[in-house]
Amino acid sequence: MNRGGISVMNKHLRVGMAISMVGFLSVLLMPGTAVTPLTPDYTKAGVVGMPLSIGSFAGLWGDQPIFSEETLAALTVYLEARGESFAGKLAVAAVIRNRMKLRYQSDGTIKGTVLKPRQFQPWNFKSPHQVRFDLRNKEMRDSLLAWRLVQDGRKIVDGAVLFYNPNLVRTPYWAKVSQKVATIGGHEFYIPSNRQV
Repeated sequence: MNRGGISVMNKHLRVGMAISMVGFLSVLLMPGTAVTPLTPDYTKAGVVGMPLSIGSFAGLWGDQPIFSEETLAALTVYLEARGESFAGKLAVAAVIRNRMKLRYQSDGTIKGTVLKPRQFQPWNFKSPHQVRFDLRNKEMRDSLLAWRLVQDGRKIVDGAVLFYNPNLVRTPYWAKVSQKVATIGGHEFYIPSNRQV
């Protein structure tokens, strides 16, 4: 094996060790998820081998991509939790899933949940067509994986349907009258006080 091959292999080994450590810490920090470590495993979730750009994730209408529901969910997770840990991405994905399931500010579909006006901040200022979904971007791969993993119903944020980052925005009114159930990374997660989990 040449030096370049060894260098690449060492890089993959370091990345694998870092991912394992994230998973170990995620299990320690997130009660109730010990049986399902929160490490990105692209192979099991069917992310490896997927096209590296929009490809099968979207059709085209004129020059505008029409995203699949799954891609729209992953884009929302990416935009809301970019820079957060994998656990943070799982938490945001769980909020979307919880909203759909409970029909909380949602019609039960992904599009009708994430694109509902004034619900998910990134879509207040841009259209999904302004973001390129590219699986070469690790944060986007992690966002897609997080979305796929929460489909098994795992409780990540105790049924939360609301979240915000107190370091970026003022405390919204709903946070003052809701029950905080988790803090993961920069986000705080809530359930409305009149909703039972």
